[in-house]
Amino acid sequence: MFHQEILLPTEISGGDFGFPDDLRALDCFSIVKSKDALSFVENPRLKKWTAHRNFVIFGTGGSSLGGQCILAAFPDGDRDVRFISSLDSSRLIREFSRLDPRETGFLCISKSGETLETVAQTLFAVDLAKSWENFQDKFVFITEDRQSSLKEIALHYDFLCLDHPKTIGGRFSLFTVVGMLPALLCGVDPGQVLDGGRRVLENFENSIEKVEAGAAFMADGFRNGFRQHVAFIYSDKLALFGQWLAQMYAESAGKSDRGITPITAIGSIDQHSQLQLYLDGCSDKCFTFFLEKQNPRLTMPDGFLPPDFFCFRNKTAADLFETQCLATMTTILEKGCRLRRLGIPEITPEILGALFMHFMLEVVCVCRLIGVDPFGQPAVERGKIMAKELLECGRC
Repeated sequence: MFHQEILLPTEISGGDFGFPDDLRALDCFSIVKSKDALSFVENPRLKKWTAHRNFVIFGTGGSSLGGQCILAAFPDGDRDVRFISSLDSSRLIREFSRLDPRETGFLCISKSGETLETVAQTLFAVDLAKSWENFQDKFVFITEDRQSSLKEIALHYDFLCLDHPKTIGGRFSLFTVVGMLPALLCGVDPGQVLDGGRRVLENFENSIEKVEAGAAFMADGFRNGFRQHVAFIYSDKLALFGQWLAQMYAESAGKSDRGITPITAIGSIDQHSQLQLYLDGCSDKCFTFFLEKQNPRLTMPDGFLPPDFFCFRNKTAADLFETQCLATMTTILEKGCRLRRLGIPEITPEILGALFMHFMLEVVCVCRLIGVDPFGQPAVERGKIMAKELLECGRC
């Protein structure tokens, strides 16, 4: 579904690593083959709620980034969908002032039901909307089926509450209702996203070999001192994919004094900012270039060209964009940096689903190769506890 090429080094000392077949059985992966993956769409109350024209989605990290990636890749749906992940008061006030009480639905997502930002956002929104007509039909929650703050709010106001799978962690929840309901709101067929993930899991076009090669590339770099990874993304549709991938690597691999620091660069924008560091700074980074196949329709006009840009003659915007990517890769290779390239067809829901599945599998494999548990995020949980303690003691 996409082409992966390891360009340097030519040999990876990954040992005899083979794809662990037990990964296929983990719920976060196998859900793409489940007949119940999209059962939520049959809920009568949800069908009524999805008739709204505008949606505000509250959630942070894994509860939000997958949906944001889908919206960035397919921004032309009929509905106005907005994600709010922070508690920046100016953003909240601005967004709330724009809402149409007749046409707005809220989606509040937190696996634990205790995420500080999401609970606070929800309470602010409830206070704003409680005078609206059909108030109970304005909110849908996604959280685990257990006692929690978000669950208590849903029960108190009789809001629809959909179950977040207990066996699937937040950042691995893209293929559950957490990612598939936002996809539906964005006008994307969630079944096609799931199908892309399923085809990778079932080794369509030797996709598991690509996962093995990618994991070996990353783990070999880690063992040889390359502890930072730059996702250089030449695709506006995938601009937020780098943020999703950054969380996957940071929270999964960053444990026990180990980890791979994720960096996102957007081509060709960051050729003019970050590239200086990559070429002339510390040689501790490996690179993955994502290049989406460009539409060749836009051709340079036949009129005047400045002498220094005669090379533009008869070229398309796709030619220029792809050449910039090739030039950046070449200069990085000349510096002896570790680099792989992913050649991606024009982004479709199925292709995006395949990318999500590939990198979820790759991250788990890399964690096994470097000796850390890919699941859980104990350090993050400590920060959440500290925030509540500071609020309770009145220091904030």
